[in-house]
Amino acid sequence: MKINILIVGVGGQGAITTAAVIARAAMMENLNVLTAETHGMAQRGGSVEVHVRLGDVKSPLIPIGSADYVIALEPSEALRYSAYLNENTFVILNDRAIIPHAVSLGIAEYPKLDDIVIALRSITDKVMVVNASEIAEKVGSIRTTNVVVIGMLAKLGLPLSYESIEKAIEDVVPEKFVEMNKKALKAGYDAIRTE
Repeated sequence: MKINILIVGVGGQGAITTAAVIARAAMMENLNVLTAETHGMAQRGGSVEVHVRLGDVKSPLIPIGSADYVIALEPSEALRYSAYLNENTFVILNDRAIIPHAVSLGIAEYPKLDDIVIALRSITDKVMVVNASEIAEKVGSIRTTNVVVIGMLAKLGLPLSYESIEKAIEDVVPEKFVEMNKKALKAGYDAIRTE
């Protein structure tokens, strides 16, 4: 078994925490797991890319065109890293945009969500647009958007038990935020209809 998960977003969205939760849950289930992160000006809203590889893998970096899952916490970041997609990649695309400074200043344009989805679907038809940020706000904090998406991924076939993911949240997230993140996990899991 080999599963490649690419998590992309901007600084402050919790991409690195997302990877840590998935990796910790995988280790609890005795799966080989490798992770790698690249981020520039992440604290200032810069691009963040985190690779999580489970199973029979020896390198932490996902080869181009080899992602099984792409979690895009910010829509335009899915476009930035679309080279990792193939016709079988499943994309979970959060619909909430974070407008870059260049767009706010009027020197760049932010792509329309529909155009982003069309571009991604030209590579894979497995693109699911989700309102993870809205779900997170209902749970109590937009800062749990990343955990909402983990719940969605768990429901969609991530080969990790829900219990392991919950335990990983307890290990990774600061104690005062654990219960809210568990609620976010459940909300994301329950938001996906698999019938």
